[in-house]
Amino acid sequence: MTSKQHAMGRTPPTGGVIGSIADVLGRVRHARPSTLLFLAPGVVYLCIFFVYPMFLTIQTSFARNNAVGYTLDNYRDILGSSYYWDVIGLTLVLAAATTIVSIGVAVPLALVLRKRMRGHALVRVLVLAPLLILALVSALGLLIIWSNTGWMSKLIEVATGASVNVDYTVHGLIIFYVWLYAPYTILTTLAAIEGIDPAVEEAARVAGARPRQVLRRITLPLALAGIRAGSILTFLLAFEAFSIPLIAGGNHRPLAVVVYTEAAVFENFPKGSALAVIMALIAVIVLVVYQATFSGRWRSGRRA
Repeated sequence: MTSKQHAMGRTPPTGGVIGSIADVLGRVRHARPSTLLFLAPGVVYLCIFFVYPMFLTIQTSFARNNAVGYTLDNYRDILGSSYYWDVIGLTLVLAAATTIVSIGVAVPLALVLRKRMRGHALVRVLVLAPLLILALVSALGLLIIWSNTGWMSKLIEVATGASVNVDYTVHGLIIFYVWLYAPYTILTTLAAIEGIDPAVEEAARVAGARPRQVLRRITLPLALAGIRAGSILTFLLAFEAFSIPLIAGGNHRPLAVVVYTEAAVFENFPKGSALAVIMALIAVIVLVVYQATFSGRWRSGRRA
């Protein structure tokens, strides 16, 4: 430790999650009373509405259904069943596909909207529209629009001559998910791209960089933080989606619907809780891998 760190009573942070936790605890230990006072409401809120419910969920997941005692049978039944693995796979596919399509829509749209073209205000309002409508209403509306007699299906049929089948299909769920959750990626991507100083891109063009090189080496790396933040939100919302698959999923039932079915319909709260715990663990693992991969590519791009 340096003399400054000795004087402050802190050790240098180490790498990894443990190092981050130790650094946070060190900062809290030496924080001023006024700082702790401001933190108290947030800590109390997290304890009441997150830590305590999560503790009860984990505890219930080890309980026996309609019996006394604790067991691992709920987890054995879930992890040993091909049905639940199919459910997990479907949930991941829907969330990943929604995230990828959302990024594919967000980046070009943000690049166009940053130029303040005519009608850009209307496009921004349309982007916000899904956020202003309840998910349940959106699901019902999309189900009607994309039905065999809906105007969207009829429009595609007239334009291509081929009939489409969207309702109660996996690709239909992806379309519905993108409609409802892509705005989060679009908004953060747009904010990140609009925050880039045009002089930086202009300097690259003056130096001889072609538009594609400016986009790949300047614009996208600078906007990467916004793209990542929005795509994480989109992934989490799609991963835990409930209203849309409940109404428009048909036989395709992702984890959130299966958790509800086990707990509320079959009244098997231990198995429903175990599914919820597994769902949370999968989300955390995917996000950690996603962050590490994204950060690694960003650092590699900077070195290149």
